[in-house]
Amino acid sequence: MSVPSDENLDDFTITFRREIVFYLRQLINEGTQISVMFNEGSDTLLTVLLEVDEENDSLIFDWGGSEDTNRRFLRSEKNYFVARPQGVRNQFAAGQAKEVIYNKRRAFAVKLPDKYVRLQRREFFRLTLPITQRPVCTLTAPDGREMNLETVDIGLGGVGLETPSLTIPCELGTVFRDARIDIKNQGVLRLDIKVCYLGEISRGNRHAVRLGCHFESQNRTQEHELQKFITHVQREERAKMGR
Repeated sequence: MSVPSDENLDDFTITFRREIVFYLRQLINEGTQISVMFNEGSDTLLTVLLEVDEENDSLIFDWGGSEDTNRRFLRSEKNYFVARPQGVRNQFAAGQAKEVIYNKRRAFAVKLPDKYVRLQRREFFRLTLPITQRPVCTLTAPDGREMNLETVDIGLGGVGLETPSLTIPCELGTVFRDARIDIKNQGVLRLDIKVCYLGEISRGNRHAVRLGCHFESQNRTQEHELQKFITHVQREERAKMGR
């Protein structure tokens, strides 16, 4: 198993202490399994996080099932922790671990990380966007007519769009070429999208047409810009909640 690379991860790297602690505790609360790679990736320890001890700047995690692996791990000076809750890659590095006693049981402890990476790679993940962070998506019909829709959720694989009514022809399977999504600071994405869902929704007295669309054309640069937008929105929403 290869050691995680830090290449091109700056946009997804968290350095704010409270945010790092939040995500570590989230892994604890969800009982997420962690793979710890060491010895240049040649060894792996499976574990779960147990406690974030901010007072002692320490992260405590479960003792492994193999004593031989545990002994080798205690000698390792560079360790990489990787988890994938809900398809989101979480990773961080830590130095040499020490043996501790936690709740009368053997456990490991390392220094709390000062960098934490969250990287969404799962195609079907969708982020529901707050009203203030909903980009305009412009679809163009073959005859040149345009229709602006509100982007209500977005992911690496596609978008959910809403409009009060359809003003250009649209049905299941329609592919709109060169659709434009204005993701603010990251610029305007231009790509082909395919309509995979089409229906009406009601919220109180408000009625709208909902489109679920899949990205048909997307290069690595566009994926990178989209991931930056998603990360930016998530950070702003967590900041509003004081996390």
